[in-house]
Amino acid sequence: MFNFKKYEILIKNHIIPAIFIGITVSITIFILSVTHIYFVPFAKFIVFSSFASTSFLLFMMPDNKSAKIDKFLKSYIIAGIVGVLGFYMAFFISIYYVIALVETLVAILLVIFHSEHPPAMGIGIVFILQTISYFAIFFLITGMLIIAALDFVLKKFVIVVEEDLQ
Repeated sequence: MFNFKKYEILIKNHIIPAIFIGITVSITIFILSVTHIYFVPFAKFIVFSSFASTSFLLFMMPDNKSAKIDKFLKSYIIAGIVGVLGFYMAFFISIYYVIALVETLVAILLVIFHSEHPPAMGIGIVFILQTISYFAIFFLITGMLIIAALDFVLKKFVIVVEEDLQ
């Protein structure tokens, strides 16, 4: 007999979350393309990679220690704040030293606050490389909200726990 439960798990736990990753990246790319003049050309790729990596962790590996929504939100906030401080430090210290200091400080704070979410490390660098603007902060917050909303939808309505199908 054909096992529909196996395919339901495959679709709901792997294919739909993969589609959500594409949706997340597409929405963030759209937001940036509409307002692209405000971003340093290569800094936006760090944001894309951070959002894409976060989406993969949250959507495809929900049981991973780093794939918890609270860790994701705290880590991006910490990295953003430290990155802003690094931006202002770069007026006084070489940018290479600032990036090293910021990344070290972000790593230490992520561990201290139990918010180990590796993709957030790129966010601190973005705020150093680009001019701090309301748009950059808006984009970071908007991206976080998009990912959190899609994560909520996936966990609430899509993901199937295999034991529930027994």
